[in-house]
Amino acid sequence: MPELSRRSFLKGTAAGALGLAAMSMFKPGESHAEDSQSVKWDLEADVVVIGAGGAGLPAALKAQADGASVIIVDANWDVGGHAAVSEGYLHNGAYMSVQQKYGVRDSADLYYFDHTRGVPNTTRYNERAVVRSTANAMHESYEFFIAKGLVVQDREPYKHDYYKALDNANEPESVPRQTYADASQWENMYTGTAVCGIGVTRPLEKSLRDGGAKFLLNYHMDSLYREGGRVTGVQASYTPHIMPGQSEPLKSFFTDGNIDMTQPTVNIKAKKGVIICTGGSVGNEAFRTMFDPRLGPEFDGLGGMPFSDQDASGELAAMRIGAALGTMAAYANNSGGWLTTPSRFGCRYGYGKGFSEYSKVWPLVRANGIKPDFDSLVIVNMLGQRCGNEDKYNTSKYVEDRFDFFDTALASVFIDPDGDGNAQCFGGPLWAIFDAGAAERNDWNMVQGVVDYEGGYAFKADTLEELAKAVINKYYENIHMDPAILVETIRRYNAAVEAGVDDDWGKKSLGYKIEKGPFYALWAMPSLHDTLAGLRVNKDYQVLDLDAKPIPGLFCAGESSGAMRIHGLGRCMTGGYIAGRAAASVDENGLATASTDLDPKFAGMETNDLTVIRNRYDVTFMPGSEAAAKAAADSAVGAAESKAGDTYVGTSDNGMGGPVQVQISVNDKKITDIKILKQSETPGIGDVAFEPLIKSALEKQSPELDAVTGATITSKAFCEALTKAMVKAGLIAQ
Repeated sequence: MPELSRRSFLKGTAAGALGLAAMSMFKPGESHAEDSQSVKWDLEADVVVIGAGGAGLPAALKAQADGASVIIVDANWDVGGHAAVSEGYLHNGAYMSVQQKYGVRDSADLYYFDHTRGVPNTTRYNERAVVRSTANAMHESYEFFIAKGLVVQDREPYKHDYYKALDNANEPESVPRQTYADASQWENMYTGTAVCGIGVTRPLEKSLRDGGAKFLLNYHMDSLYREGGRVTGVQASYTPHIMPGQSEPLKSFFTDGNIDMTQPTVNIKAKKGVIICTGGSVGNEAFRTMFDPRLGPEFDGLGGMPFSDQDASGELAAMRIGAALGTMAAYANNSGGWLTTPSRFGCRYGYGKGFSEYSKVWPLVRANGIKPDFDSLVIVNMLGQRCGNEDKYNTSKYVEDRFDFFDTALASVFIDPDGDGNAQCFGGPLWAIFDAGAAERNDWNMVQGVVDYEGGYAFKADTLEELAKAVINKYYENIHMDPAILVETIRRYNAAVEAGVDDDWGKKSLGYKIEKGPFYALWAMPSLHDTLAGLRVNKDYQVLDLDAKPIPGLFCAGESSGAMRIHGLGRCMTGGYIAGRAAASVDENGLATASTDLDPKFAGMETNDLTVIRNRYDVTFMPGSEAAAKAAADSAVGAAESKAGDTYVGTSDNGMGGPVQVQISVNDKKITDIKILKQSETPGIGDVAFEPLIKSALEKQSPELDAVTGATITSKAFCEALTKAMVKAGLIAQ
C-alpha cells in the first residue's frame, strides 16, 4: 500500500464524511441572553425537548401526558439517538413489576442507598437529592412507560457477575435490576443488527406521535434564548443527512407529526420550558480533553456513531447562558462506562455489536471489523512496541484490570518528533498485530468491508518490516512505526509463546506464534461510550447556574446531565420522566412545582435488612435510628403473625447460577416446611444440595448449616436466603 498522508486521508474520505459531518459537527453559535423580545418565532410549544433519544422521548411523553404541547427537536434524520442503537439495557429498580413477578425485593430506599453509599467508586460522586428523586420516580416511571407501549423481555432481572464480585464495580446493585427491552416487533434499520434499543425508542416515539407531538428532525440546536433570566426558546440550524453517492436526504421511519421545514435556521419558543436531552459530550474532543487530556482525536470510534453523536451541544449552549457542570469527578474516573475495549478490531466503530451492511448508515461505517482472538495477537503502540498485558485488554476475562492496560498504553510513547529536545507523550493509536495463521484459524475474511483498509484502520503486508512501513498512524501521520522495533517485539513474543512465560507483561493466553505472512495491523483503540457527567441539575432535573440556583425554564436529563453516574437507559428514562413532569408544571417564574416525593403506591417492599455498608460496617443501620426501630417493630409483628401459619420468602443473589429463593412455612414460631421457589444451580451438583440442606434446616430450626460437599456456594446462598426469610418471620433477630 502506498504511503499516505493525513491530507490524503481527508481528501479521500471527503464525500463519505459529508453525511457524518452533518451528524456530528457542532456549530457553536452565540448565546442569546436578554434579546428574545426581538426574535421572530417560527414555531412554539409549551415544552421544547432537544434530542429524541433515551431521555428526550420519555421527557416529551411525560410533559405531553401532563397536558403540555410538545415539540421534539433532533439533529438526526430519525428518532432514537444512542438509545436506538444500544443493547436496550434497562437498569431500573425500586420494585418495578418485573421484579415483583420474579420475587425480587426492592424499594426506592434501597435504590437510593445503593447509589449514594461510598464504597463503590461510582456512587460516591452522586448528587444525593437527585438520586433521591430518581429513586422515588423509578418504579412510577417504569410503569408509565409500560403503559405507553414499552415491552420488556420476560426474563428474571439479574446482576452481572462482576457486580457481585467487586465492591468497586461499575454499578453497585445490591439486588437484581438489569433487564432488556423486547425489540421483536421492530426492525433496527439503523444498525442492521438485532440490538434491542429500538424496542425502547419505537414504542415511545409512536405513543408521542399518536398523542399529537410534533417532531422537527434534521435541525441541530445551536443556542438558547434567555430573557429576564428565563430561558424562552432555542435556535436550531438545518442539518440534512445525505449518504455518499446519494442526492436525497435520509427519511425518518415514521413521518406523521414531522414538521416539514428546510430553512437554514429556525427559532422555537418554549412557553413553559426547554429540556436538554442531547446525549452527552464524549464525542466532542475539545470538551472531553478538559477532563482527560489523553482522549485526543484518535478516540474517534464513539459508541453509537455514525448514527448518533455526543457532541456536547446541550452542555455548551447552557454553559454560555450561565449553567454549571455537575459531578465532574465522575467524568475522569475511568472505572466506568465512558471508555471500553472494542468488541472488534480493524474498523472505526468497534463498540458493541456494531453495524451490518443492512444499516442505513453503512456507507459511513464501511467495515464492522473482526472479533479478536487474544491467543493469536499482540497489541502495540505507534512505534511497534507492546504496551501492556493483552489479557487485561480482553474484558471478557479481566474486567477489573482493563484500565491497567489503558493507563499504561495511553502513556507508552515518549518521542521528540522534531528532534529539538522537546519530547511529547502520545497514547494512540494502538494496533493489533497478527498473522495469516490467526486469520485462517478464526475464519477471518480479511477483505475491505470486513476490515477497513480504505479508511486507514487496517494494513496488510507480506513481512513485518513491510507492515511497519505500511502502517500510517492516523491523526499522527508524522510518527512512523519502526520496522526494527516491530520485528524485535514479535521475536520476543514468539519466544514467550515457545517458553510458555511472558516475562515482559505476564500474558497467559500464549497460544500461537506470529510468524506466517501476510501480516496484519488492525485498529485497536478503546471506544468512548457513556457520558457520566454533565450539566448540574437539582431534584427536578432543572439546570443550576454557577451559584447553584435553578435557571428558570431550563431542564436537562440523560447523558447531558450530571448528578448520577450509572450505566443503562434506566436513569436516562427516569430523569427524562422527572424533567418532563417538572417542565410541564412550571410557575410564572419558570420554576418547577411538581412534587418529587415518593407516591406511596410505588413504595416497594421493606428492605432495611439489605442496606449493609459493605467493607465498612457489618451493620444494617445505626442503633437508635428510626430504621432500626421500624425493623424491630416489623420483626415483632412478624413473630406475632407467624403463629397463624404464614409463609415467608427470602432471596439470595449469590447462588452459583443466580438468585436462590426459599419459602418457609411457619406455625407456632417453628418452621414446618421449606420450598425452593427459584434457583439456577448447576444440574447434578448445586440443585441436588437443596434436599439435605432443607432436611438439616428443619431439624436445627436454624440457618447455621454445614455446607454440602461440592456445593459450597449453593449452600451459602441457601443459608442466606433462609436467614432473610426467618428474619421476616421474626424467628431470629437481624
